[in-house]
Amino acid sequence: MNVSKLLEERPQGLTRSIYRLPISLYRLGWGGILSWLPMLVMTTKGRRSGAPRHVMVEFRRHGSKYYVFSAWGERTDWYRNLLQHPRVTIQHGAHVFAADARPVQDNAEALRALYLFTRNSRLYELVFAGMSSAQAADLNSLADVAQEFTLVRLEPNDETPELPPVELYDEGTRQMANVFALIIVIRILLFLIRLALPYRDDKREKN
Repeated sequence: MNVSKLLEERPQGLTRSIYRLPISLYRLGWGGILSWLPMLVMTTKGRRSGAPRHVMVEFRRHGSKYYVFSAWGERTDWYRNLLQHPRVTIQHGAHVFAADARPVQDNAEALRALYLFTRNSRLYELVFAGMSSAQAADLNSLADVAQEFTLVRLEPNDETPELPPVELYDEGTRQMANVFALIIVIRILLFLIRLALPYRDDKREKN
């Protein structure tokens, strides 16, 4: 897999829609079911429009701090937004809070954040190797290229968020989505029951 090639261009079209799918789940009010994932919605202030902009990003936590990185470097809109307006809003599951966003400039801190991403994921070793001049993504090689990555530290505070969280769809849309989801769950349960019945019949015949 040529990771470097995948990172040359920002996602467009269908790929962009897939990236934004989790935000749609938040808008349906289903953010709570995503709380087990290391993903959060970060709201930045548009550097030109001043309007709130939502983006879903993967994070790693160290103490009270959250670390995120831009796979497309400093070209990413959300990164350029927070450079001008570092006060952001974080939404993780049902929790919403304000945070200060700061680029990570200390090499030791950058290395610590990169290690948090690679610690439990072989995929990130490939991604980080493709994003940098390193031949591998082990601690020794990452220490030499840590400053090549665009990392951001998010520090939550107790202030009221200045930017709004993801806005919910209207009640009618949410009700329709809930009904649709319930139908899918029922169909899956019925399918599993049908699979189990032949097994039970065979077991009775053997007895």
